[in-house]
Amino acid sequence: MIPLQVIVSIIETGCFFGLLAAAMFVVRESSGFFNFAIGGYAVFAGLASAYFTSVRGLPAAAGIVIGVIGAVALALLTEVLVVRPMWKPGANEELPMVIALVATLFALEQISGVLFGRAALPGPQLVGDGAVRLGSATVTAQAALEIGLTALAFGLLLLFIYRTRMGRGLRAIGENTPAAIVLGLPVRAVRIASFTLAGALAGLAGSVFAARSGIIFESAMDYTLFAFLALVIGGTASVWGPLAGGLILATIQSAAIFYFGAAALHYATLAAAVLFFAFRPQGIFMKRVRV
Repeated sequence: MIPLQVIVSIIETGCFFGLLAAAMFVVRESSGFFNFAIGGYAVFAGLASAYFTSVRGLPAAAGIVIGVIGAVALALLTEVLVVRPMWKPGANEELPMVIALVATLFALEQISGVLFGRAALPGPQLVGDGAVRLGSATVTAQAALEIGLTALAFGLLLLFIYRTRMGRGLRAIGENTPAAIVLGLPVRAVRIASFTLAGALAGLAGSVFAARSGIIFESAMDYTLFAFLALVIGGTASVWGPLAGGLILATIQSAAIFYFGAAALHYATLAAAVLFFAFRPQGIFMKRVRV
C-alpha cells in the first residue's frame, strides 16, 4: 500500500507533467505536430524566475511573471523562426519539423545555461512554509498552490477551447488543416495563439514548480520527454487527457521509486512508454469517429 504522503506527491508531480503535456496538446491540436521545444520553454521560465528572485532579489510573483513572459516570447519566436518557414499545409512529412524542434530544444537548453548559469537555482516561493495535515500526510502551502493553479489553468483551457471562437477554430484546424484553409479559417492566427498558450502553460509549470526542488538547465530534455509521454498516455481527445496522462505517469514513476528505489525511475518510464505505444497508442481518451 502506497502511503498517503506519497499519493500527495504523485498528485503534485502529476500536475506538473499535466501542464507540460497541455502545452504540447494545444500545439498538436492546432498544427498536427508535437512541439518538442516545450521543455526548453519550461526550463527557461524556471531559471529566469529563480534568477530574478534569488540573485536579483525581486519578489517571487514578479520573477514568475518574468519567467512566463520569457517562455511565451520563446514560443512565439519558435513559431516565427522555425515552424512558419517549414510548415506546409497538408504535408505528411513531419520528420524535418520534428528535427528542427528538437534542435530548438537543445538550443534553448544551452541558452538558458549561458544566461542564468549552469548551477541549480532555488525556485521562487510564492507562499510560506505553512502546511495542513490530512490524516498521515502533510500538504504544504506550496503543494496546495501548485495543485490549485493547475486546476485553474485546465479550467481556463477548457473554457478557451470549447467556449471561444478561437478555441473552436483550433480544434477544427487540427482535425483537417487543408479543409480549414479552403473554408477561410485563420490558420496562422490560430497557430500563433496556440504557441502563445503553450508558452504560457510551459512557463507556468517551469516557474511555479521550480520551488519544489530547484531548477537546472539540463532538465529541458526530461521535461519534454515527460510532457510527450503524459500526452501519449492521456490522449488528445479531451482537454483532460494531458492531466490524466500526467497523473498516471507520476503514479508509475512514484510507485517504481517507492518499491524498487530511485534507480527504477527510468526503467518504469520506459516500460510505461512501451506498453502504451504497443497497446494503447491513442491514449486513455480516444477520439471517436461517427459514421
